[in-house]
Amino acid sequence: MSATKSLPLGRGSATRNELKRAARRLFAERGIAAVGMREIVDAAGQRNAAAVHYYFGSKDDLLRELLLDGADVIDARRRALMDEAEAAGPPDLRAVVRAMVMPNSDIPGDTGENETYFRFLINVQNERRALFDETVHEHSEGYLRYVAHVRRLLAHQPEALVKQRIVYAGLALRTLLAAREAAQDASDSGFHHYWSGQAAMDGMVDAVEAILTGPARRD
Repeated sequence: MSATKSLPLGRGSATRNELKRAARRLFAERGIAAVGMREIVDAAGQRNAAAVHYYFGSKDDLLRELLLDGADVIDARRRALMDEAEAAGPPDLRAVVRAMVMPNSDIPGDTGENETYFRFLINVQNERRALFDETVHEHSEGYLRYVAHVRRLLAHQPEALVKQRIVYAGLALRTLLAAREAAQDASDSGFHHYWSGQAAMDGMVDAVEAILTGPARRD
């Protein structure tokens, strides 16, 4: 059992939130291995050098909680859009891709999820892949439904090609989301003329659909 579960302060305490906001930003901007616990404490304006251990346990426990803060919101939204798309029967590819992409827009939260989550997520995937996979596995029902629909809709294509396209589409989407996030984060208002409009999210739907369905040339 991690230290968090035995603390009376709970997830909503101001100190925990300050630590989480500081940690996610440091991990997003500098990577996972490069950030120490003391740096998180200092960035959060805390005096107790053991604050991260007290509230979260280990660094891995902190990473897991930061991942799930965003993953739970995204998966709940994705499941709702999948339910909507499936209500009238098997959905087409555009509806499936839209349900995959749109839940990633403007993640709510008290610890700066909307400012740094996707850059943080990419760094966890790149540096701590096993931890990422084990953490989000049970919080990705919406994504698994997306994959199942893509395989159904592209069943006429070779299985290896479909798997490759799903991987490439996911990598492209996360990169686009991280670029959008960074541009908005750099703005004092949080608004960016190119990335903040609906057209940017619609364009991501177009891009993912194009990667999944584009012709495969081997000449």
